[in-house]
Amino acid sequence: MSVQNAINFISKVDSDNEFRKSCYKYKTQSELFEYMTSRGLKFDAEEIEDAFNVLELKCQTYEQAGRVHEVKAWFRLFK
Repeated sequence: MSVQNAINFISKVDSDNEFRKSCYKYKTQSELFEYMTSRGLKFDAEEIEDAFNVLELKCQTYEQAGRVHEVKAWFRLFK
């Protein structure tokens, strides 16, 4: 498992509308984690929280921070 995989997932969700839409068919985080594992992006709940924290710390503008927060809010809908 990997924080880097979680960062890659967050980046893909942010930049790829089709990928994000493909995630909508999953109703829970565990289903989404299984799907990500099948795509080679294995990570768990703690690692994605760490990834959000890392990305928030790296933000240099309000716009960048806003994008990270949007993906974080979107991801939390799976709880």
